[in-house]
Amino acid sequence: MNITSKDKINIDEDFKIEAGPGAGKTEFLVNHIKTVLQNSNRLSCARRVACITYTNTAVETILERIGKGVSDKVEVSTIHSFLYRNVVKPYCSFIPTEYELCCKNVKGHDEFYINNKYIREWFENEDLSELKHPNTKKQILSLPALNQALQNWLLSIKCVYKNGIVSFECDNKKAVGYDKNNKTHIGINAKSLKVLSNKITGLKKIYWRKGKMDHNDILYFSYILIDKYPFILNVLRAKFAYMFIDEYQDTNPIQSFILNEIRKKDTVVGVIGDKAQSIYKFQGAEPSLFDSFKVDKNNVYTICNNHRSTNQIIKFLNNIRNDISQVPCENVNDIEAIIYIGDRNAGYNKACELCCGETVVSLSRDNINSNAMKKEIEGKDLNRKLLEQYSEQDSNSERRNYILSFIQAIELAINGKYKEATKRIEWIFRKEENPKKMALYSLVKIIKIYKNYCDDTLMKFYDLICRTLNATLSGFRKGAAKDFYENTLYKSVAICINITEDNSNHITIHKAKGSEFENVMLVGNKHIKEFLLTPDLNNNEEHRIIYVAMSRAKRRLFLQIEELSDTDEMKISKTFNYLNVERL
Repeated sequence: MNITSKDKINIDEDFKIEAGPGAGKTEFLVNHIKTVLQNSNRLSCARRVACITYTNTAVETILERIGKGVSDKVEVSTIHSFLYRNVVKPYCSFIPTEYELCCKNVKGHDEFYINNKYIREWFENEDLSELKHPNTKKQILSLPALNQALQNWLLSIKCVYKNGIVSFECDNKKAVGYDKNNKTHIGINAKSLKVLSNKITGLKKIYWRKGKMDHNDILYFSYILIDKYPFILNVLRAKFAYMFIDEYQDTNPIQSFILNEIRKKDTVVGVIGDKAQSIYKFQGAEPSLFDSFKVDKNNVYTICNNHRSTNQIIKFLNNIRNDISQVPCENVNDIEAIIYIGDRNAGYNKACELCCGETVVSLSRDNINSNAMKKEIEGKDLNRKLLEQYSEQDSNSERRNYILSFIQAIELAINGKYKEATKRIEWIFRKEENPKKMALYSLVKIIKIYKNYCDDTLMKFYDLICRTLNATLSGFRKGAAKDFYENTLYKSVAICINITEDNSNHITIHKAKGSEFENVMLVGNKHIKEFLLTPDLNNNEEHRIIYVAMSRAKRRLFLQIEELSDTDEMKISKTFNYLNVERL
């Protein structure tokens, strides 16, 4: 059944709504929550509405639109925050002792981070005799390339749910490090990774004993608690009469399992999503779960409206997908989308000229490209392994960590993240009476002379750090480290820094999810050509990522491709005869 974002539906039955970009999903969700609060007889002082969405920004938006005075009736949060607050935290002491979690030290949850001390402790405590040459325990710990490969592998860890079993898995493709002697990348072999995979809970226990929990741990322990103590489900059902889940296409199997268990009785569950916008596979999201969420056929709805974009952009989006044909609501006309063939900065400048000084937001596939756009760095082959090479070339970890921490802090501060920036360098001043104050003072001091090093070498930055802050860092002898500092630009390292929440006009597509901008330019994506020639939103996540980027645009849309043959240009122009293609 087709509905609009303003329509009302039955408040006491499970529902599923599929809605494309700009359809007004948030508006519908907020209106539905208000209707429930006004009309439901299932609520009481002890029973509330739970609304789960994907990002903290979305949480703030929904709370703001619902209005003040309902915080005691509605709990809006991300899935991890919801599970931590309602499952893990209150029932932490119920977690079996075999997991060695120190409940009294648990102070929340965060991203997983690498601690070399913990890794060494893990290797010392576990029986890893099955590791054979060239991946013995000693080799992995002592050889920089293999140690880097291990860290990269561990950073890809995620919690998975298969056949009723919950476990931790890592992406074996990530187990690669850079060998500076052979100037090549080497990896840990499959047999060794299998051995390490079987022992990975041992590493997690080291973190747990210290009360350290990451987002994956929240899912892991939520499943264990609910599976072992079903009464927790009854408590959740008694506490929440309704549960509404936004962006359901980004749900992973564990989340889906928990939600389906809750909805078996007493709690009304409704989901809203769009399979074409499922772009979090790396976090375990499976768009097929949206289809598998079953409700009565009379409670399956589609919102076909698009309140965001111009008629031209909506026409372009409709030509890409075949399941939903969106209808323009605002009936606004502007220029057709433009494809620029050539350098990204030249294309961006052309787009800015065409928009007559209006802001144009560039959306990139990864942080390297978005940061390169900020600093107007051109080049097709940006060095995505530079931080790994830095670690390989400069064996003086104290000097390297000092310099890298300051670069991270500077780039965070430039993007308005002063609190996070100060945290990155507090450790440097840990022996001072007030480390936080000294960190902020030093950061402000070095930012004042930003122009003196931002376009110069890493060696120039090192010299300025030593002189400006009186830093007593080790000097250089002839060799790899000195060559690296003299031949590497500060900004080449800076563009490798990941800014978690970016307020600039150059951001990644994933960070732009849920947002909208007047003018958008999609840059640095090698899949655009394939996307335009043979779009496949059902099976190709890279195509869905491009679709999400395109659909952020309200008025004008630009796509940039480095190279395009005349033959492919003709094919694209034939399929999308209304697009403008311009070679730079």
